[in-house]
Amino acid sequence: MKRFLVLFVAIIMLFVSGCSSKSNNAEPSGNSSASTNEQASDPNASGAEKISAKPIEVTWFTTANTAYTGDEEIFKTIQKYTNIKIKPITVARADYTEKLNTMIASGELPDLITLYDGQKYGDLYGPQGAFVDLTPYMEAGKLDSYKAMLEKYPPAMDLTRSPNGKYYGAPRIYDVPYRVDEGFLARSDIFAKHNLSMKPETFDDLYTTLVELKKLYPDSYPYFVRWGTSHLVGNQAYFRGTSNSFFIDPAEQKYTYGPESQAYKDTLVYLNKLYSEGLLNPNFATITDAEWNELLATNKGFVTVDYPQAGDEIIQQMGSKIQQGFEFTSMLQPAYNNNRVGTVVLSGYYQSYRVISNQSKYKDELVNFLNWTYSPEGIDAMQFGIEGESYEKSSDGVVKFLKNFQTAATPNGTIKNSGLNDQGLFSVVHQDAINNYELTGAAMKKSVAFMEENQAFGKATFNAKFSDTNEKKEYTDLKTAIDTYVEEASVNVIIGKQSIDTWDSKVIPQVKKLGSDRALELINKAYDETFKK
Repeated sequence: MKRFLVLFVAIIMLFVSGCSSKSNNAEPSGNSSASTNEQASDPNASGAEKISAKPIEVTWFTTANTAYTGDEEIFKTIQKYTNIKIKPITVARADYTEKLNTMIASGELPDLITLYDGQKYGDLYGPQGAFVDLTPYMEAGKLDSYKAMLEKYPPAMDLTRSPNGKYYGAPRIYDVPYRVDEGFLARSDIFAKHNLSMKPETFDDLYTTLVELKKLYPDSYPYFVRWGTSHLVGNQAYFRGTSNSFFIDPAEQKYTYGPESQAYKDTLVYLNKLYSEGLLNPNFATITDAEWNELLATNKGFVTVDYPQAGDEIIQQMGSKIQQGFEFTSMLQPAYNNNRVGTVVLSGYYQSYRVISNQSKYKDELVNFLNWTYSPEGIDAMQFGIEGESYEKSSDGVVKFLKNFQTAATPNGTIKNSGLNDQGLFSVVHQDAINNYELTGAAMKKSVAFMEENQAFGKATFNAKFSDTNEKKEYTDLKTAIDTYVEEASVNVIIGKQSIDTWDSKVIPQVKKLGSDRALELINKAYDETFKK
C-alpha cells in the first residue's frame, strides 16, 4: 500500500509538472492558481506540492555574520517544506549597501533579495522593473496569508504600497503586541549593593544616582553610551518627549521639529553637565562595541540606553572578565515634566523587505514561497526548522530543539549559523519565537518582567511615507543638511564649546535658513497622505 501511494504521488507530480504554466511569466498563471487552490483544500497535500510542483534552485541575497553555504538548517527546512533549494549569496552587514547597489547597477539580480531599507529600494527600483509586482498576485488570491498579515497590522498595507499604488516587497512583521526595543539599563547588582534605586522619578534623580556612582567608582563613567552622538542625544531627547530631528507629536498627530523645543535644550544642558563632571564617557561619538563591553564588564560603566538583550549577551561575550553576581537589566525611565514616556517597542510593520527579481525564472513559485512565509506553517518553519526533526512544540508554545542549536537558551550549541530566526530571512516573528529565542536569558526575563510590572512600554509608531518621489528627495536632502548641522552644534554644547544661550539666537535661525519649515510642510503632507488624515 505504501509503495502504491508513493507511485501515485509520483505520477501526480509528473502530471502537475507537465500541465503547469511557464514559471517565468510576470503575471500569475491561471493553471498555477487553480492547482494551488485545489491542493490547499486537501489536508493531506504536502507543502512541497503547494509551493513548487517540482524541485527548483534559486539564489537569495542577504547578510550573515558567517557566510551561509546553503547546507544550514534553515535552507534544509525551506527545501523540505517548499521543494525550493536556496543558493545563498551573503555579505557582512557592513558591506551590504555597497554590494546591493553594485548588483542593481549591473542589472543582474539574484532571484530573491532581502532589502533592509525596503521602502527606499522597493519604491525606487520596483517601478523601474527590477522587482516583481506582487499586486496582480494579491488580486488573484495567491498572497492570501501575506495580505491577511498586513491587514492585521494597519497601516502596513499603506506603508508597503509604493507611490504608484503597487506592491513590490514582503515586509517583516512583528506579530506581537510589542517586542522590546531600547530602554534604560543599569548594573542592577551594583545598584542593589549600594542601595540605589532602579526607579528614578526624574532626570534629576538619575543625575544624583550617577554622582553617587562616580564617588564609589572614581575611574568610571557612570552614564556610558555607544553607537554615536545621534544615539546619545536622540534617546535622551526621546524620553523627554522630543527628538533630535523631525518627529510625530503624539498629542498633535503631526510632525514637529524637536530641536526647537525646550525639552531638547534641557537635554543638551543635562548632557553637558554629565560630560563636564566626568559622568559621561567622553568618547561617546566614537566608542566601539568592544570598548563599551570593557567598561561594562570592569565596573566602569553603569547606566545606558540599549537593548535589554545586552544583559545576557555581555556575559557570553566577555566570559571570564564578568564578575560573579554580575547583572545588567532594565531600569525605569525617568519622567520629564511629570510625564514618563513609554519605551520604544516594535509591533506589526517593519520596513525590511523580501523582493523577487523580475529576472527570475521562478516568479510564480517564489510568490507562493513568500506567501508561505506568512502562513502558520511557514512562520514556525522559518523560526524553528522542521517540526519533528528540528524541534517539538508543546501545546503552550514551548519549543524543545531536537538538535544542538546555539540559541539564547543553548549558548554552547554546536550549530552557530543555523539561519533560524534570522531577521534577514524570515517574514514574521511571533510570540513563540520571542519566548524561545529572546526571553530565555536571565537578564532579559528580568528586564521584561520589570518593565511590564511598571507599565513602562510605549506603543509602536510609524513614520510617514512619501507618495511623490520628488518631494521625498527634497525632504531627504533638507533633513540631511539640517541633521548634520544640528548634530555638530549639539556636540559643541555638550562638550562646552558652545553655550546653550546661543541655541535660539544662532542655531535655530540657521536651521530655518536650511529649510526646516519647508521640510515640515513636506513631511506633514506625506503623513496626511499616508494615514488618510
